[in-house]
Amino acid sequence: MIKLTGIALLTILSCSHSYALDRVASASGAEQVKALLEAGRSNEAYDLALSYVDDLEGDPVFDFQYGVAAIDSGNISEGIFALERVAFLEPDNPLVSLELARAYYLLAQFDKSKELFEAVLLRNPPDNARIRIVKYLNLIDQQQYPITEVKGYVEVWHGYDSNINSGPESQTDIVTLSDDALGQGDLFNRVKLGTSVEHQYAANRMLDVSLSGNFRAYDDETEQDYSTLSASVGHRWAQQNNHYRVGVNWQHFSRDDEGYRDLLGVNGHWTHQLDKQSQWRLYGGVSSLDYADSNWKDGTQYYLGGNYLLSGNSRWKPLWFAGTFVGQETPDTAGILADAQVDRFFWGANLGVQLTLSDHLTLTPALTYQSSRYKGEDWLYKVRRQDDYTLFNLNLEWAVENNWTLLAGYSLSHANSNIELYEYDRQQTMLGLRYSFK
Repeated sequence: MIKLTGIALLTILSCSHSYALDRVASASGAEQVKALLEAGRSNEAYDLALSYVDDLEGDPVFDFQYGVAAIDSGNISEGIFALERVAFLEPDNPLVSLELARAYYLLAQFDKSKELFEAVLLRNPPDNARIRIVKYLNLIDQQQYPITEVKGYVEVWHGYDSNINSGPESQTDIVTLSDDALGQGDLFNRVKLGTSVEHQYAANRMLDVSLSGNFRAYDDETEQDYSTLSASVGHRWAQQNNHYRVGVNWQHFSRDDEGYRDLLGVNGHWTHQLDKQSQWRLYGGVSSLDYADSNWKDGTQYYLGGNYLLSGNSRWKPLWFAGTFVGQETPDTAGILADAQVDRFFWGANLGVQLTLSDHLTLTPALTYQSSRYKGEDWLYKVRRQDDYTLFNLNLEWAVENNWTLLAGYSLSHANSNIELYEYDRQQTMLGLRYSFK
């Protein structure tokens, strides 16, 4: 994809006297922003323009430089708003039309972009400007839809799990547990695989379908073997800096080769690109849980959350992420067991960073916390269950070839509860290999 900065377009057109700006910069703020753009420092130009907005917004000379800086720094919608103010006052200014055309192209609003590019061509621009405009128009004409893309992966892992059944480490005070109910450790093998199909039927519209599987087999404690099959279908669309998705997901969880739980849900998310380095996302959904042999656990889960991502320019190019979530799980049928172990309110948060140690090596530490508060009183312990769960993950990925990645992972989880049966610690250490294709 061709990416021509605003200052490059400005230089091309300003070589012709007929395309000179109608106004000479009357404010030092506009001149300073322009100087930074000419030096290729678009992020600094945008930050400087923001400091002058309150005083100079509405001045077409300043708004033009502000709009170009915003577009070149990734704040495209903001740049469009600034340039549209100039276009209202100077509807025949080709520089403004050209910058707006470029901005709409970057937002994949090709109809608007093409209309403005063609309008500039009708004004007989200089040859070098005409060449660039024709390249943009050719790229727009090449946007053929639908486009279908298929991709997937296969992962093979081997590791050790210190507590495969999430059981207490020692005997509890009120009840006597069998040895099988206490925490058990074992080696395991795991296979994960998945594939997805993305069908883009318009410039900003897409359908997606994904299938995945997760299979774990323990060396000795085979009754704890489990598998998860998942499927998802969704529709995505974009409007300027906003991206949306709504979808349906299904999951089947088996343990010891027998069906244990099915999940069916609807979900959606809204992602807003704040600038080139940051974005936030809101998500939510409703899921129905159906247990094969424990009907009293059947229920509905509601959840809502948000995430924030920020990429840094310092060493190791950190990608910070943080989020929080809240939810409610309600049993289909109220009862002593369901109220005490299903009906709950939960909330949590996560924090982490992805570090690019080299071109092929990334390290991602992350911390997750979740708190659950149950509605009913436990029939044995005579208290309302309160759980607090903390998980630390450390993942390392080394891309050794185009399609092959070596993987290493470590996790440490701690479950604290006012009911001793649900307190445990668990560590997992894994090595793996991933093959990706598309």
